[in-house]
Amino acid sequence: MALWLKKIQRKNPQDATQSKWYLTQEKSGTVGIKDIAKEIEGRSALSLGDVQSVLSNLVEVLPVFLKLGQSVNLEGFGSFRVSVSSEGTATPEELNARHVKGVKLLFLPAADLKRNLEDITFETPVETTETPTA
Repeated sequence: MALWLKKIQRKNPQDATQSKWYLTQEKSGTVGIKDIAKEIEGRSALSLGDVQSVLSNLVEVLPVFLKLGQSVNLEGFGSFRVSVSSEGTATPEELNARHVKGVKLLFLPAADLKRNLEDITFETPVETTETPTA
């Protein structure tokens, strides 16, 4: 099975008169916890309810550890951690929590997970001429 790609035109943010064409993934849908739980149920001795419960609890527990400043490593899947960006100050004494500009959740996939994606193939449609609206 191949990932479908589409062609899109993007303007240069520094010069709106210039643009280039790029390939991007054509999204084929969304999979939720219930869909993943059904797939896991078919591969294990656990019931659908058990798998859904475990996945739901993971979603609830993960932020608890991240808020404590810990990295969460799910062996074979990858690790999650929080990244903070802040405004700069002239001296360290001026710097405090009010200078935080944003928080991001970072995910680093495990080597095995990345390796399992190495054989992805791609297909592009014959004609796609989508232009961004913004």
